[in-house]
Order: sequence, then C-alpha cells, then structure tokens
Amino acid sequence: MTIPLNKYLLFVLAMLCSFLHVNAADAPKGSIKGKVLTSDGNAAPSVTVVLQETKKNAITNESGEFILRDVPAGTYELVVSLIGFTTLKQSVTVEADKQIDVTFQLAVSDKQLQEVEITANSNKFSKKETYNVSRLPISNLENPQVYSVISKELMGEQIVTDYRDAVKNAAGVNTLEQVSNGRSSTIIRGFRTANFLRNGLVANQLTTIDVSNVERIEVIKGPSGTLFGSGAVSYGGVVNRVTKRPFDVFKTEVTYTGGSYSLSRLSVDMNAPLDKDKKTLLRVNAARHSQEGFQENGFSRNYFFAPTLSYQVNDKMSFLIDAEVYRNFGTSIGMGVTPNPAALPKQKSMKDLLPYYFRTFSSDDLTSTFPGYNFYGAMNYKFNSKWSSSTSFNYGGIDAKNQLQFTPTMLNDTLMSRQVQKYNHHYYAVQVMQNINGEFNIGRFRNRMVIGVDYLADVTKPTYIQRFLYDSVNYTRPSTPFITIEKVNQRLSQLPLTSATTSKTLRYGAYASDVVNVTEQLLVMLSLRLDRIESKGSTNLLTGVTTGAYDKTALSPKLGIVYQVIKDQLSVFGNYLNGFNYSSTLDINGNVFKPEMANQLEGGVKLEMLNKRITATATYYDIEVSDKLRTDPNDNRYMVQDGTQRSKGFEAELIANPLDGLNIVAGYGYNDSKYTKADKTIEGKTPARAPKSMINAWISYRVTNGAVRGLGLGFGGNYNSESYYNDQNTFTNPAFTVLNTSVFYDQPRYRLGIKVDNLGDARYWGPYGNPQPPRSFAGSVTLKF
Repeated sequence: MTIPLNKYLLFVLAMLCSFLHVNAADAPKGSIKGKVLTSDGNAAPSVTVVLQETKKNAITNESGEFILRDVPAGTYELVVSLIGFTTLKQSVTVEADKQIDVTFQLAVSDKQLQEVEITANSNKFSKKETYNVSRLPISNLENPQVYSVISKELMGEQIVTDYRDAVKNAAGVNTLEQVSNGRSSTIIRGFRTANFLRNGLVANQLTTIDVSNVERIEVIKGPSGTLFGSGAVSYGGVVNRVTKRPFDVFKTEVTYTGGSYSLSRLSVDMNAPLDKDKKTLLRVNAARHSQEGFQENGFSRNYFFAPTLSYQVNDKMSFLIDAEVYRNFGTSIGMGVTPNPAALPKQKSMKDLLPYYFRTFSSDDLTSTFPGYNFYGAMNYKFNSKWSSSTSFNYGGIDAKNQLQFTPTMLNDTLMSRQVQKYNHHYYAVQVMQNINGEFNIGRFRNRMVIGVDYLADVTKPTYIQRFLYDSVNYTRPSTPFITIEKVNQRLSQLPLTSATTSKTLRYGAYASDVVNVTEQLLVMLSLRLDRIESKGSTNLLTGVTTGAYDKTALSPKLGIVYQVIKDQLSVFGNYLNGFNYSSTLDINGNVFKPEMANQLEGGVKLEMLNKRITATATYYDIEVSDKLRTDPNDNRYMVQDGTQRSKGFEAELIANPLDGLNIVAGYGYNDSKYTKADKTIEGKTPARAPKSMINAWISYRVTNGAVRGLGLGFGGNYNSESYYNDQNTFTNPAFTVLNTSVFYDQPRYRLGIKVDNLGDARYWGPYGNPQPPRSFAGSVTLKF
C-alpha cells in the first residue's frame, strides 16, 4: 500500500529544522506524587498544589491525590493552599529518575472542605490532562494533537440530562443527530463520527447514552487511526466518554430533575470504601429517566445501572471492573417529515416544512425495547518508576427484539408514504488492549513511549427485518389515520422476512508511539500502526449466500512536532495524521470497495497561563479523503466510490477563569468542505450536514463570599450556519442560534438548579432533518450525604 507521505514529511522536517537552533540540554528529571488529607483523615479533593520557583501546579482529584511530572532534579518548596485556610509548605528534594511521595494533612475537617469546594476559585472547566488522547502521560502543551475535554462540572452547571447537550460544548462540532432508536453521532470537521469509544475502547452505543455515569467527554480531533484503529474513528475525529471511578471517601448524591414535557429523572451516585485500608472501593451510579416527546406523540422510559469496583493490591498493581446495564423503552425518536428534494422542487429548505414541525404522523403504539450492556475491566501494573503495563477489556452490545421503527416520506405536495419496520437486532463487540508505557534516554534525548497491541471483534448475530408500506396519506390535513399495533401485527404476520443476516469482522492491531525531547522545549512524536482486518462478510440467512468477505492489511502513520516557546505556558505545534476505513459494502456489481484513506496536516498554538486560569487553542487543519464512498445517485440501495473530499478549516477554543467565580468556555469552528473529485452532479459541492461556521459559548458567575456564596448564574448557547441536507446542495438546513441559561445554588449538603433551554423558542433541525425541542424548562434538587 502506498501512503502519500512525501509532502507531510517535508512539512515536519521543515518545522524541525526551524527549531534546531535551540540547544538547551535536558536536565535530569524526577516526579512528585502526593496525597492531601483533611484533619479527620478523609481525602481532600480540589486542593491546589504549587511547586514554587517553577510553573508546575496540580489540583487534587477525588482521592486527594496529585502528581507533578518532569520536575528537574533539585530542592523545592511545595505549597498546598486552600482559600481561607493556612497555607502548608514542605521542602522536597527531587532526584533524577525517581519519584518521591509526600503527604499533607490540612487543619480542615471534611465538612469545612465541602464548604470550600463550593466556592473554589480555579479554572474548573479546564481539565486537559488525559492519557487517552496519546496513550502517553504527556501534557496538553506537549501534545501535537488538538482535543477538547468536557468536564462533569460543566455538565452539572448546565443541568445536562442529554448526552448530546454535553458534547456541543466542544469547539466546531454538531451533535444534533439522533436516529430512531436514540443513537446519536457527532459531526466533526465535516465528517460524521459515531459514539464508539468508552474509556478508550470500542463500546458502540446503539441507543441513548445516559450521562449519570460520565466523568468527562474527550473530543479528539483529526483522523486518529494510528492509536485507535479503523474500527473506532472517523476522519474528523473521535468522541471518548470516560466513566466515573471510585474514590476512598463515603459520599452519596441523589438528584431529582423535573421539567417540560413531563420530564421526570432520578439519579443516584453512591461511593464507598469497602475495607478499613480503603484498598477496595465501590461506586454505583443509577438513573431512571422518563419524558414525553414535544411533538404530537412520542415518549421514553429509560433505566440505567452502573456499578464500578476497584482494588489496589499494592503500590504496583491495581484492578478495576465496571458494568453498564441499560434498558430503553419508548417510541422511535421523532424524526419529523423526511424531505424528498427530488419530489418537492418548490421546497428548498427545512423552513418550508415548518407547518409540520410538531407532527410525526406516527403513534404511541409503535414502541421498542432496547436492552444493552457494557462490561469493562482493567489491570495496571507498575514495574518501576519508568515502566508500566496496562491491560484492558470491554464487551458490550445490545439484544433488542421486536423494535418498531417508523419512516414518513413526502412523495409530492400532498401525499406521504408511511413505512413501518420490525427490527430484531443482536450485536456485540469485544476489544482487548495491552499497552506498555516506558521512559528512557538515548544519549541526551528523552523518550516517552507506548507499545501496544489490540484485538477487536464486531459481531452481528442473526438480525431480522420485516418492512412494509403501512399506507399513504394526505399530510396537509390536520390529522391522519391512526396507526394501531393490531393492524401492524396483522400485516407483519402475513409478511416474509425482508432481510435476515449475520456478520463478523476481526481486527488485529499493533502500534508504537514515541515522544522524543530533542531539547527541553522541542518535542517530536513518531507513531505507526499496523492493522490486519479480516471480514467474514455478511451472510444472508434467507439464501445462504455470504458476500463482502475480505482480508486486508494497512499501515497508519502519525507525525507531530511541538515547540514550547514559553516552557509550560505557550507552545506551537504541527501534525500529520492518517486514518482509513474498509467497508464490507458491495457495489452494484457485487465487488468489495477499496479502503477510504484520510490524511491531515495541521498546525497551531496552545496556551496555558496564569496557573492555567487561561487555556486556549487555535489551529488550522487540512484533511483530504481519497476513494470516498457515497450513495449511488441512480440507486440508493448501493454505494459508489468515485470521489475525493477535502475539508479545510480553523478552530479556536478558550477556557478561562479571569476573575474569582467567573468561568468562560467558548469555541469557534470554520470548516470549508468540498467534493474535489466526484460525480459531476456533486463535484465542487459541499457534502451534506457540514455547516461552515459553528460557535459555542458558556459564561457563568458564582458568588464566592458573603451570605449567598454558592449562588450562580450561567448563560450561553450555540450557533450553526446554514448547511445542506443533500450532496446535490438543492435542499438546506437553515442556520440557527439557540440560547440557554441556568441559575444554581450550591451548598455542602444540597444543590438547587433551574435551567431554560432554547430561550428564544427557535425552530431548528438536526443534520438529518429531525426537529429539535422548542423552549423547555427543568429544575433539579441534589441532596449530598
């Protein structure tokens, strides 16, 4: 396989040469790991730790732990500070290639600490430290890739109950797609990406994702095939949800949320150590979510349960296992009227379908049950201060029987077809991953490396479909004949199966990534992945014929360079990323397609200043995808592979805490996407569902002193420019601006919140024409124990 690397290698080499005048030698380094406790022996989270005479600082996690890496050998003053209480100082001596351990005990009780946490002054929405993006312990300023992290604190302030509402806080993404069974996806840099990743492993969520067990959401930009493989990424990026972990303090939160359209949601988050040494920890999250649709019919009744157990064997070894079990019941997600641009020449926009915004033309008789599961396990082992091992596993899927799905399609100015489908779907995915992380020196060059292998099996067990035309109706009338379950069952009993299939795809991957410190401030990342894909094809159980089987091998490289203009504060970066995708779909002649191949060039600036009170990223990218698949314009049952898509753009993100109590999250994305080589009907056109401009913003202020401390107000929203509904660019999704606000009162033992979404009561649509909710209200009460 030939990979067009020449211009990308020249790009990286040119940047490298431009920085070679920097000759500062790497100083020997060590690390500081510590824990902060309250006066009564409990963990002290959200405490600021600063290493004086350096720019290094950290905030303790829920277990009261912190770590400061890459500290040059020497003696320092370590300062632990908490607003309104005595600052603690301790002298520490860091030795080369060693980790020292320290413990602090505050003159503050657990109850006092909870009061302080409510009004802590820090950039609490800027939590960029994550292992998942590079599978290496490197900081945001050392990473040549762009990513956004959406924290649980931001989700809590916005009173988020819908996973899609959380993801829209990332710069340059559209999260409004939701298909009939509740599954959602995200448009990133002009490309659609499904919600594949959970804790860095494939856990394809085929239904609604419940937010109660989400610690943070990582939106990783660009075709990241090198570390995640073709089974997990799109060309625009990937979305990884990180679930909550146990910590060593007894704590329980119970939240009830009620609001518009009969919203009734109860969630529980319970955490407890199970032994006196606090080596065995348990955390359980559970939720029950009920709501009616805002359209003429529709409802959901969802249940979710997620226990997590961790066990610290000793200082070197630890285990973690968790599970998510969910049951979603209700009607198909209201998709509204499916436009048919070819049959409706007078209608050019979803705005022309505004009279049908609240109509579904369906009924509450068409219900489905989606039982699903994810089981995750991890073992971490530390060989020494430099080398460690991580083994992880995920098994997840659904076993959904008798799903009833509904599709209305406009045939002309008055006539609509109403199609019903019965869908029995059985799917699971298994992934096993083994990573070895290490740090070593070759001469004066410091290396941080990950070497890994993974295995992924995607299996669709016997899946059966029955599809039929229920009727055709005049959709301009105020009502249409009611769809009854009795008539649906009668028709289904008379019909043969439309489709019955099984499929299986196995992926074997091996990869390595190395971050080399050429100097103290100049870093180069070199990464490569080898993928072996074995598709067993899709077997038609009605005919016994198997099609789409293939065996393929592919290489996926990744190159990056970072120069820290101001150490630990300002860096410039560039990268070359690669991704690919094989499809078992066949063309009209029964042949397997070639792989789609994506290559990205990107460069930009990252900023973290004033003890991370200001965090910002600005970047320009250029992605080209060759051998692009698209729907055959002459027969929508098939795909054709005749094009190249190019997506260029600019993104900027700002997360700031300029004043005590004031927090700002803002993002802007501009994307210019085109089919540069394709069928003449779409060549030069913009791909469907790719708006050019997107803005997200959230500004909140929380009172930090006085009688009403903990009282806060938040305001923000999203803007999307006009996008096209189809590749021919004859039908549009209009631009929209949606504004939201929340008021909250946070105290050590309770939290009250009220939010209003879509303040202006805008009418707007998702990328596939699905109407979005009008103005809605919600209120929540949280009790803390």
